[in-house]
Amino acid sequence: MNILAIGYGDIAQRAARLLTADGHHVVGVCRHPDNKPHINGVELIAADAGNEQDLKKLLYRREYGAILVTLTPSEYSAEGYRQGYVVPCRHLQHVINGLDYSPYIIYLSSTGVYGQQQGEWVDEDSPTKPASDAGKMLLQAERLIADLPVTSTILRCSGIYGEGRDFLLRQLQQHNVTLRDSWTNRIHQDDVARFIEFIVKNPEKRAPLYLLSDDAPTKQYEVYQWLAHQLQLEVSSEVEPGPGPRGSKRCNNKKLRASGFSLKHPDFKSGYQAMLKDSL
Repeated sequence: MNILAIGYGDIAQRAARLLTADGHHVVGVCRHPDNKPHINGVELIAADAGNEQDLKKLLYRREYGAILVTLTPSEYSAEGYRQGYVVPCRHLQHVINGLDYSPYIIYLSSTGVYGQQQGEWVDEDSPTKPASDAGKMLLQAERLIADLPVTSTILRCSGIYGEGRDFLLRQLQQHNVTLRDSWTNRIHQDDVARFIEFIVKNPEKRAPLYLLSDDAPTKQYEVYQWLAHQLQLEVSSEVEPGPGPRGSKRCNNKKLRASGFSLKHPDFKSGYQAMLKDSL
């Protein structure tokens, strides 16, 4: 199968390695392909997801069985989020409406579309009322994908972590940590890539929406305290009440587990232990 990866960043690259190993041909699309690592079975093309003519050339030149969309904003502002998320999805919608074949669309979104602040449980059926500009634009982009005339799956990922995504470790090492009594959620980058492969390989599992998070929502202060212990660093014992700037919610991954998919890293300790081991 030909698979198009629009936005060829870390997750797309990890998924591409798995998909090419399964015998698929992956076309990775980004603005600067020369900066990307070489992966056997991956063809890199320079194009702009925000340019409809570029998307037309890509989707008309060959038939794709699946299209993976992983977008990032060029700047962290309301307009940057609109240009990074909404505009490419609107262009993609226009182009797909004119195709004479029906690709399967996988769109990577975020649990930032939820606005819950007080430790509520959320799942695929929970109301989405984001307060942030990023969350609002992500939700608009999701709706464009959901309205496509082809089969699509939206993946709402909680905080993605792993190799190169070591913000918490750096904060600890720089002694720049405020402990908070708020719930946090995460998913390892390898599990995101593995689930993308899973739904490509198993068409019967292609539900319209999945919440991708591990099995164990955890208080923020507990994560930092555990990491500090592993790194043999001192961290304050004072814990501030309240949700903090990122809110507080607990992600329920029951639908993910019901699909038959098995997480490689079911909790943060598993994922971070692997990271700490690799860094030694």
